Amino acid sequence: MRTQDDALPASVSPVSAAEFSSRISAFSPSKNIAVAFSGGPDSLALLILAARWARRRKGITLHAFTVDHGLRKEAAAEARYAGSLAQVLGVPHRILRWKGEKPASGIQAAAREARYRLLLEACRKAGVGDLLVAHHLEDQAETFLLRLARGSGVDGLAAMKPVRLLSEGEPHVRLLRPLLDLPRERLHATVARSGLVPVSDPSNEDERFDRVKARKIAEHLAPLGLDAARLARMAGHMARAREALEGAVADLLAAHATLSPYGHMEMDADAFTGARAEIGLRALATAIRIAGGADYAPRLNALEAVHAALLAGELGGGRTLAGVKIAAKGGRILFTREVAGARKAASLLLAPGEEGVWDGRFHIRLLKAPKRARLEVRALGQEGLAFLHARKVRLPAVPSAILQVLPGLWRDAECVVVPHFETDIKGIAWDMTLRRSLPPRA
Repeated sequence: MRTQDDALPASVSPVSAAEFSSRISAFSPSKNIAVAFSGGPDSLALLILAARWARRRKGITLHAFTVDHGLRKEAAAEARYAGSLAQVLGVPHRILRWKGEKPASGIQAAAREARYRLLLEACRKAGVGDLLVAHHLEDQAETFLLRLARGSGVDGLAAMKPVRLLSEGEPHVRLLRPLLDLPRERLHATVARSGLVPVSDPSNEDERFDRVKARKIAEHLAPLGLDAARLARMAGHMARAREALEGAVADLLAAHATLSPYGHMEMDADAFTGARAEIGLRALATAIRIAGGADYAPRLNALEAVHAALLAGELGGGRTLAGVKIAAKGGRILFTREVAGARKAASLLLAPGEEGVWDGRFHIRLLKAPKRARLEVRALGQEGLAFLHARKVRLPAVPSAILQVLPGLWRDAECVVVPHFETDIKGIAWDMTLRRSLPPRA
């Protein structure tokens, strides 16, 4: 059965090998690459182009990963069919299944989160450095409309980036969008020329989903001059504005903030209150993310309330936001991880050779342990401090609350190592770094 590609006008040209090569080469790609492959026309076009490109270059390994969300009864068969398409193109294929209970609401957002989590895990397992996705010009425009409808500011309305990290944790995997400036019809023309038949997902026409609604609205906006290309350009303008704002924030923090190896931050209060409101809000959000280990900034209304209190000198004994305590004293603003939040953070079990991120703040790798024991990473707390005092470990002159939220390595109920202060524990070796740093100066 053929698809809508049959209706493409003859004037629509497929994406050429040279076009794709120039786009992906601009990323300086790794030698081990994967394609996020649903089997639909967009991702099939990407796999066709990537397979052709990889065949012409020595040392390139290409994978295709298909996520089966299990949300429709046809999904498993579609994933298998995607595997047959990958086989025709000579690309090793793997199906990734989203298991467990599915949420009753917000299913698209949950599916997206699960999809990228599964793709990241598969990439790391296969040693993949770059994951290609088939986002194109219309995706850029539809995302702009969706975020506009939600009242997003500059960051939300900014264009999707051609390249970004899938996760801040290591090993790093980049997400690459080599087709971002190309219209959907050219991708479909690429598929039509190949003779392959893509998967047809009926949910792509289901107007219960916001993205489908955005696509329909975009069709009505085009006669007004607001076509996909114009909307994408607007998103590009917002991206430049975001870049300028991020640069100003980075300069402010580089000049007036410090990040302790213990994970807390300090900022000069006068420099903060003297900054323009948008820069101050962004600096505040950045400090909270760094000190608290969160992946996202706090909600804007909560952020504005703390910002207003700081400007008015009404912070009192301090406030807590997103698991971070914010206090002003002696001309400085101090950002520290909340003790209760760190104690509730999921513990991390490590055997020698394993690594992970604890509390979103510290990346820890256990190099060796006696009898290859598994050690638990969790907050030091009062119990850990007692162990350090008993061992007569010299501690820095910082508040106890800062020490309590540092990671300790525990075996059963005993704190056996505190990486920040102990460097010579017989039979145990580790490596630990802060997950985040201050943004580089513009």
